[in-house]
This record gives sequence, C-alpha cells and structure tokens, in this order.
Amino acid sequence: MSMLLLKNGEVYAPCPLGSRDILIGSDRIISIGSNIDLSDSIPDVETIDASGCIVVPGLIDGHQHFIGGGGEGGFETRTPELQISMNFLNGVTTAIGLLGTDSLTRSLEDLYAKTKAFNIEGMTAFMLTGAYWYPSPNITGSVSRDILFCDPVIGVKLALSDTRGPYMDAADLARLASDVFVAALIANKPGIITVHTGIRPEALDLIMEVIKNPGIRPAMFVPTHINRKNPKLLEQVFELAKCGGMVDATCRKDVNPDSENMSAADFAMLAKENDLLDHVTFSSDAGGSLPEWNGDHSRITGMGIGTPETLMFELRNLVQKKHLPLEEALLPLTSNPARIYGLEGRKGAIRKEADADILVLESEGLKIRDVISRGRVVVRRGEVIKKGYFE
Repeated sequence: MSMLLLKNGEVYAPCPLGSRDILIGSDRIISIGSNIDLSDSIPDVETIDASGCIVVPGLIDGHQHFIGGGGEGGFETRTPELQISMNFLNGVTTAIGLLGTDSLTRSLEDLYAKTKAFNIEGMTAFMLTGAYWYPSPNITGSVSRDILFCDPVIGVKLALSDTRGPYMDAADLARLASDVFVAALIANKPGIITVHTGIRPEALDLIMEVIKNPGIRPAMFVPTHINRKNPKLLEQVFELAKCGGMVDATCRKDVNPDSENMSAADFAMLAKENDLLDHVTFSSDAGGSLPEWNGDHSRITGMGIGTPETLMFELRNLVQKKHLPLEEALLPLTSNPARIYGLEGRKGAIRKEADADILVLESEGLKIRDVISRGRVVVRRGEVIKKGYFE
C-alpha cells in the first residue's frame, strides 16, 4: 500500500482543525493528528511539507459537460470535451457530468464512456441521464433503468422555464420524480433531478406545485443557474431551500453590476442572510456553452465556454471580498454537494476513512499549490503531473 504524509498544514475539514498532519494510505485518509512520525516504521513514506499552507478538501463540481456542450449557434459552436488536467489544475477531484441543449449530436453513451475514463484516469466522476427535453433521452430504455443498472448514473437532467426546454406539466414532472425516486431506492443512489432553470417568467412554478404532494421530496430537485436578479425566482429558490432542497449557483468570472445575473458569491451571501447557506452548492458549468443572445432571445450572437477555474475564483471572492470565514466559504464546494450527491462521509471532508481528495493552498491568495486525488498527487507546486491518456 502506497503511503503519503502531509505535514504541518492548517487544516480546514471544512471546519478548522488547526495545524495537523494527515496520513494517507492508498486512496483513503488513515489518520489525522499532530506530529505523526513514521521515519522508524515506514522510512520510505512520501512526505509533503505543507507548512505555512492551508489544507482543504478537494472540490466537488456538480455540473460539468464532460463531452462538451453548445451548438446553439451552429455546428462550429459545439464546445470541446474536457480534459482531466483542467479539473486537477483547478482543484476539482469529484465531478458530475451531464448533457445540455445538444443531445442530438452528442449521446449519453459517449458521456458514459467519458465518465468511466475520468474514473480510470484518477478523479471521481458520476453522470446524469437525460438532457433538456422530456421525455428524457436515456441509455437503457428508461430513466429508471439507467439509474438502476448504470453504475455512474445518479439522477437525471431536465430543463424548465427555457425556450430550448420541454413544455411539460405538473403531472409529467411528478411522474418523472416518482420514477427517479423508486429507481434510486432500489439502487441505493441519491436520485437527484438537476433542473436547468431558464429565464422564462414561470421560473420554478412547476417544481413548487409538484412538491405540494407529500409523496415527493423537495430535496430531490436541484435547480441550477438560479443566481439571477429575478425576485420571483429568488423567492422560490429560498422557499425550496427551506423545504430541504439544495440550490445550485453557477460560477462565472464575467458578472458585472448591469448583468441580469448575480455572482455565486453574492448569492451565497444572500443565502447566508436567510440562514440557508447549508442549502447552496456552487458549480462551474465547465465545458458548457455560455451563449450571448439578441434582444428577444431568438438567436445567438456570441458564445463563451464554462471553465472549472471559476470555482476557486468565487471561493476567493467569498473570503477576500465578502470576508466570509473560509470554513463557511468552503461549504458550497465541499460538504454541501457531498450531502446532496450521496457522498457524505466519503467526499467533501477531511476526516479519517474519507477519500484522500485534498488541496494544499498558499495562505496568501489561496492559490492552489498541490492537489491530491484519491490518494495520488496529481498537481505538485502548481504543475499537473497526472494528465489524461492523450494529453
């Protein structure tokens, strides 16, 4: 069993533990303590000195387009697939892959293969079946069977309140929720429904109607792209969170005061004011298209692409500009997503027997220095040392 000893780092688990050593064996954390010394018993253990650095859990990104996205502006606007080094460089050690608008020229089978590849290459990856539309595209003949029989599939993707999404009613959504719930029970999976939330005025009306049914758990719905300056949407988002749901803010670097969006950091602070920070996750939309629209949202006029670097960007914003304590700023990127994705105790925390997914950050500026994914050093001194097969 390979051994790795991380010494003298200021550990946030995400709660602050003070200066600690962390002993890693294979892909798990074996021990956390002060002055762990293995020089006599295991002389060849690899040691990383984290003195003067901050040590935090690896980031969990719940919304990535592993095989690319886009295409709304023509075939040339289809975005490229992600490489694993992009995630490692930006501190992402666990990610959820999904499809977006373009499930016509991209397939769930391709997403499944990419998810398996990421796991083989050293990070932890899961996926969602479905896409924007309803009935949901799937691999095995139904969403239920995908969740039940495809190991990496933990839920389904859907779009609501978007001109590119389906026109479904409450009965359709309730039926989908029931199918997902039953399959997840049998498969012992979280069974989430990630909901791309568009800009149409109905916002989360369908979700709010469906969760009035006592047989449907609010916690299974995870609306994303909800950090918008839309009073109705924000009211519904916080109502859903108060009912036990988790809501996902999309991280971007180009949000300005005149934008219809607010930054993920601003949304997190608003959630904290409402005592709901424990119900917020951040995601990057990495690999997804970031379209610019004309006035009536009928045509694409420009196209950007999501990147995982926005996660650390917003973490720094929370700590350095919003002055949120680091242990609270880490929640939307670590323990909160671990809870909703069924990974609590395994991911999103530095604790004994958890997976050894760890970031070493420079105290000044919170820049990533080292990354450990599943017990293996994948970034050392800011350089990627574990890349994908064709990188």
